[in-house]
Amino acid sequence: MQSTKKVLKEGILIAIEGIDGAGKTTQANILYRRLLKEGYPVSLFHEPTNGKWGRKIANLVRNGRQNTDPMREFQLFFLDRKEDVEKNIRPALSNKKIVIMDRYYLSNVAYQGALGLQADFIENKNEEAFPIPRKTIILDLSPQVALSRIRKERNSVPNHFERKKYLSKVRKIFLQRFSGRKNVVVIEGDAKRNIDEIASQILNIVRPIVRSVEEQNSE
Repeated sequence: MQSTKKVLKEGILIAIEGIDGAGKTTQANILYRRLLKEGYPVSLFHEPTNGKWGRKIANLVRNGRQNTDPMREFQLFFLDRKEDVEKNIRPALSNKKIVIMDRYYLSNVAYQGALGLQADFIENKNEEAFPIPRKTIILDLSPQVALSRIRKERNSVPNHFERKKYLSKVRKIFLQRFSGRKNVVVIEGDAKRNIDEIASQILNIVRPIVRSVEEQNSE
């Protein structure tokens, strides 16, 4: 049974990040369902999108980066995010919703940074153009475990963004660059922890933020 409808004073942006196989999509979906069940207005979006630029990114994932340099790859993600922000994210925030992002621009920093593009450049360009999350949750997992999950769940070989050496560089950027920031929380996503345990930890992080902007007379 769904709870009484809640009303917020403003929109909230929450991003869930981490390397491929860390469990971002699973946890974003659980958080979405739980907040919805509690009566909060909430939207869930995933990047890259299925739009024009997102399809170009999907082609890179499937077929490799042979003809695409790091700057062009950054530009594709930036253009895809620009479209996502204009069509989905800003309107939802304007309508005072909780917006959950299954990947956002910290992935851009980590993944293209791991290719040698300057991390400050990537982050600054994104923060100049797009809404900054109230809280970013990074699910940390070793590449070995992440790739094992990917193979098991898909019953297929990892794609061109899912290589152990590359994911190790991506993980290093996530941890070294963003750990300790006041709006970032790193959560251990080790295989020893079950999905519900991690989901409860995420909800405990997000719920106080949501309640801080909840209208007291919500009905």
